[in-house]
Amino acid sequence: MKKKILFIVFFILSLSFYKSQEYNRKQLDSLLTHAQDFFVKTPNNAIPLNEKNYKIFQKAGYSKGMIESLYMLSISHLGLGHYQKALFYAQETEKQASEVDDYKYISNGLRISALLYSLLGLHSDAKKMFAEAFSISDKITDSDDFYEARGNLYNTRIEMSAYSTANPMTVPEYFEYAKKIANIFSKIKNTKVRSSYLAFSYTTLGWVYTEKKMYDSAYHYSNKALEMAKNDGNLHNECIALNILTYTSMKQKKYQQAIAYLEKLIPLSQKANEVNMLQSSYKSMQVSYKSLSNKEKEMEYLNKYDVITDSLSRNDKSLRETSVQKIALEREKTFIDEKDKLYLLIIAICLMSALVSYFGYKSYKGYKQERKKIKHKEIVIEEKEYQLTELKLKVNNAFEEVVELAKKDDSSFLTRFSEVYPDFIQKMHLAYPNLTPGQLKFCALLKLNFSTKEIAHYTNITIRSVEIKKGRLRKQLNISSTEDLNKWMMNL
Repeated sequence: MKKKILFIVFFILSLSFYKSQEYNRKQLDSLLTHAQDFFVKTPNNAIPLNEKNYKIFQKAGYSKGMIESLYMLSISHLGLGHYQKALFYAQETEKQASEVDDYKYISNGLRISALLYSLLGLHSDAKKMFAEAFSISDKITDSDDFYEARGNLYNTRIEMSAYSTANPMTVPEYFEYAKKIANIFSKIKNTKVRSSYLAFSYTTLGWVYTEKKMYDSAYHYSNKALEMAKNDGNLHNECIALNILTYTSMKQKKYQQAIAYLEKLIPLSQKANEVNMLQSSYKSMQVSYKSLSNKEKEMEYLNKYDVITDSLSRNDKSLRETSVQKIALEREKTFIDEKDKLYLLIIAICLMSALVSYFGYKSYKGYKQERKKIKHKEIVIEEKEYQLTELKLKVNNAFEEVVELAKKDDSSFLTRFSEVYPDFIQKMHLAYPNLTPGQLKFCALLKLNFSTKEIAHYTNITIRSVEIKKGRLRKQLNISSTEDLNKWMMNL
């Protein structure tokens, strides 16, 4: 009897637990709204919440929640430099949105993919994706969704320009885009959404006005963005606004004022997990204290900057290479699938041609036309294979060979580097003919994105000696102390 009672109690409790895991539509909407609010305020901390929600939405068959969770995950991973995961979630956003004709998120998925391709140096593909995203945004019927998507597209256009060394935007072009973005976002009717996007667009205007040396306007828009971000409790926008205010102050050489902004920005960046902003904050602190002749503080923040930079550089280099390799493999698989389909098509055409040959000259003429089409497709495949080969060259054996020679401090390193990167060496010789072989070797290590610690280790010198060499090189090449030396060499 007791066993029967225990069984009944256990069954009722199990049933209650199962029921507690089910959500109605109102509860699902509430989960999504909470996730959206949290994401907007601190996107880099929103990954666990959106991963959890996605599973709940998937179990409930709630496609809207699934798609928006995927989109927020793509943004969060992008902000943390997780390019491969960001690309996966962006592509999944586009895929699942396409299944339900959600044009806003089809456009958003393509937009984030375009930004990632641009960041990885695949600018031709990025432009095509961006153009497709822009075209699809025209199909969005809800006015708020349209203005949100279109404003984000223009903002992404600015970001893609920053990654392109071939055709970057001029300051006047930035200014026109910044005004256009602010105007578009101001048309959003939803107060909360409008406030978040407007605050972000005002920081862009603050940066542009700083570049134009219109400092009163720069402070006006940046402070306006900061006030809106604080009112909204938006840590992300608050960090960006403080970062622009710091930048404006440093441009005016108001270093004490810049430090005051940075003392607010650094803890906020840590709280919001804004690692890239934290890195730039340490650098700005170091430069500001150097300008104020405070050696102790200068070295304190230089050390902090070096630590976070070394960590981010290693991760960034690895993640970029892995992402490019993955894209290359996916393309190769796509090309192989296209080949298989083409071969099946050729076989089918040949069989059909044997049958229709009985119908005379007209059928024969049609067959010849089909053969021309096949030839054209083969040429297209050959062109794609050539593009794939070019992509693979970015991660070829020559690069690995040069890195290994550098790590061994091999005497043939500079010679081999000159063969692999002849343009770089030629540019350095033409622009700076007085550089010694030793200095060229040091420049080559920076070009390969070796960190301060790595250079010291592989060349058997102290970290301090490397920093001195960097300082002398900056002076000789007339490179600003705010410029990242590795990036300068890599972009040359």
